[in-house]
Amino acid sequence: MQFFVRNREPYSSSLHEYWRSSLLVVLSSMSTFVGLAAGSETLRAGLPVVPVVNGRLEAELGDLSGVTVSTTRSGFSGTGYVTDMDNVADKVSLTFNASAGLYNLSIGYASPSGNKGVDFEVNGKKSSGTLPKTTTGFGKADIGKFLLRNGLNTIVLQKGWGYYDVDYVQLMPATVSLPARPSKQLADARATASTKGLFSFLVDQYGHKVVSGQQDDIEYVLEKTGREPAIGAFDLMDYSPSRVEHGVNVLRSSDAIINWATKGEGRGIVSLMWHWNAPTDLINQAPDKLWWRGFYTTATTFDLKAALADKNSERYQLLLRDIDTIAVQLRKFQAADVPVLWRPLHEAAGGWFWWGAKGPEPFKELWHILYDRLTNHHQLHNLIWVYTATDTFNAEWYPGDQYVDIVGLDIYSHSDNTLSSNWESAQASLTGKKLVTLSESGQLPSPASIRTFGTWWSWFSVWTGNDHIKKQPVDTLKAVFNSESVITRDELPNWRITK
Repeated sequence: MQFFVRNREPYSSSLHEYWRSSLLVVLSSMSTFVGLAAGSETLRAGLPVVPVVNGRLEAELGDLSGVTVSTTRSGFSGTGYVTDMDNVADKVSLTFNASAGLYNLSIGYASPSGNKGVDFEVNGKKSSGTLPKTTTGFGKADIGKFLLRNGLNTIVLQKGWGYYDVDYVQLMPATVSLPARPSKQLADARATASTKGLFSFLVDQYGHKVVSGQQDDIEYVLEKTGREPAIGAFDLMDYSPSRVEHGVNVLRSSDAIINWATKGEGRGIVSLMWHWNAPTDLINQAPDKLWWRGFYTTATTFDLKAALADKNSERYQLLLRDIDTIAVQLRKFQAADVPVLWRPLHEAAGGWFWWGAKGPEPFKELWHILYDRLTNHHQLHNLIWVYTATDTFNAEWYPGDQYVDIVGLDIYSHSDNTLSSNWESAQASLTGKKLVTLSESGQLPSPASIRTFGTWWSWFSVWTGNDHIKKQPVDTLKAVFNSESVITRDELPNWRITK
């Protein structure tokens, strides 16, 4: 998570049910394409109804706001394409007739200057996706599965990051399927028996139920729902040496986390992240560059690329010092036979943290150093390595299959976002090689959406504090943690037994 303040606020379904809901969607969508209107020119509230030809909506025929139609770039379909998507209010509204059902949506586009984020709405429900860079002409990007209603529907494409061209939107009838399960072989061949057992459990339940998690506020969830999250997610941030130097008090110690995990039958699952305060070169200036914000690119001048270029430099040695300090804490978990879902160096592709500020190559090198230092030098074999992307998986930043066990997405979006676009993007890139999890979220995921759209995250974890988990309606909180599709701590099996 990239937003929190000093007082730590907000830092600080059964299988039958699934197939029933999926079958209803499939039966509804089987008859859809025959019913797509192919040439209606009627108006609804003054908006043109765009014809659907072979499932395609030409962008230039929609209601255009702040954008223009061009024919300069070759390779477009229809009579042109939409360009000049560069202001906040710019948008393309496509109103069309459809039969009710589940559809795959994709966008025909051009983005020669790089990857672009796109925001859009389907019948008022907000979502987002990524348009990868195109080298020549136009490309096509899948943006997820969506339910359309019988009759008129509207898709609105908005600026997002801007500076991309839109050729068309493609609709295809869709079905849901269970995600492919990856191998149970961990990156660390010497993983402890309990670590193997936990990973085996996560692989076995993938696509059937979602494991519940919570960042820090596990007691709040228990108080409000009567159910305890199966995964407690915590942060080793305050063990960073450059924070210790300033006398920081640890919010929840490693010993306290271990006590939570081992209480009762000892089946609590631990996820640890590390907001790594830069080893040195903290700016420490008010109001937003103070020492305790030293994990942010804006609050430090620490240059990762330069530090990695000279392995004899003081700054490279400080990197190793910090890793060694965190190894002391991780060793406590290993000694207590507590496996860790370990997700360091998160959200690097966003650039807002210093470990991602110099681009993908220095980041990946640091990940490899961290992996080698903890696994081989410190002999820590209780770690399940979780690579955390932003809201979209980007292969350019991926450290490599041999260094990663699970891929997480950190998604902060509108409460009615089905997250289908984010899920589909990761699945398409990883092709079943890794579990995909909702490692951070600003909102509780909807069990109904998970079943309907097949977004079977390995687990979810909502961010802490008043702006996130404590902002969720209590009735919604209860519904999620009591859903048959969600596993809470009391429902965990003895996952230490490897299957």
